[in-house]
Amino acid sequence: MDMNEYLVGKMVGLRLSELYAAAARADLARRATPPRPPVRVTLGLALIRLGRWTLGPGHRRLASRAS
Repeated sequence: MDMNEYLVGKMVGLRLSELYAAAARADLARRATPPRPPVRVTLGLALIRLGRWTLGPGHRRLASRAS
């Protein structure tokens, strides 16, 4: 049984157009969300908050809040 080259070409074209549309949607979704800070920044801020919390209310003034 022979494959119809015209039909195969049309199927490939349809698949490519679907892939291009999916890539465009993914790119649009990626641009719509704000970039997340790196994990090291998030972890560092969490450690700073934890350290301030462990000082207790009486000694929090010792930990300056520069930011």
